[in-house]
Amino acid sequence: MNSQRNRKISRSHGSGGHSSAGSSKSSKPTKLRVIGGDMGGRIIHYHGADFTRPMKDNIRENLFNILGKAVRGAVCFDLFAGTGAMAFESLSRGAVSAVLVEQNRQAVKYINKTSESLEVVSRLRVLAADTFRVASTLLAAPQDDTPWIVFLCPPYILWEESLEPLNQIIQTTLDHAPPGSVLVAETEKKFDAAKLPAGEWDFREYGGTRLAFIEPAMRCGLRM
Repeated sequence: MNSQRNRKISRSHGSGGHSSAGSSKSSKPTKLRVIGGDMGGRIIHYHGADFTRPMKDNIRENLFNILGKAVRGAVCFDLFAGTGAMAFESLSRGAVSAVLVEQNRQAVKYINKTSESLEVVSRLRVLAADTFRVASTLLAAPQDDTPWIVFLCPPYILWEESLEPLNQIIQTTLDHAPPGSVLVAETEKKFDAAKLPAGEWDFREYGGTRLAFIEPAMRCGLRM
């Protein structure tokens, strides 16, 4: 099902850090910062390698402005974590805990370094794993009604190579997420959004990036 399983992908996941495939420009280790909330201005450690391209600060800021109060008290799932910026930003803005999935070991090392420096280790669960293998377990029907914020921000190429399993993650989230949850998917602007599962999507575009927001369908106060 997943083309990722059939070959070794050395690039990092996610909009905490996208793939920047095709770039030959070398990078030096650098530092990002949490934009808002209780930890605003504090450092997110970033390895600076070419295989990861963090989301631009203005897009991340707009994303969290759109989410607004939905983050407070929620559990964050950063399924293609990269630098972990989405999870750390969520914790800073009131999420109770975060689960990060990142298969690149170097990226995981830096995520753990950031969690220690921000003193949020107890609120964080970091999995060095293939998202496609663990998502169905992580997003199984929960034991309580704590809302989820699910970030699905893979390397853009996976929207072409692994569209079916990505859409399955979206559908699993919509089937199981408690009321008040939000899923955010990040794609290139040129990606055909009609290929996403049907639903009441809210699309926002920033340059060549598209953010797609969706909440579980509700009827009479119950999730469909």
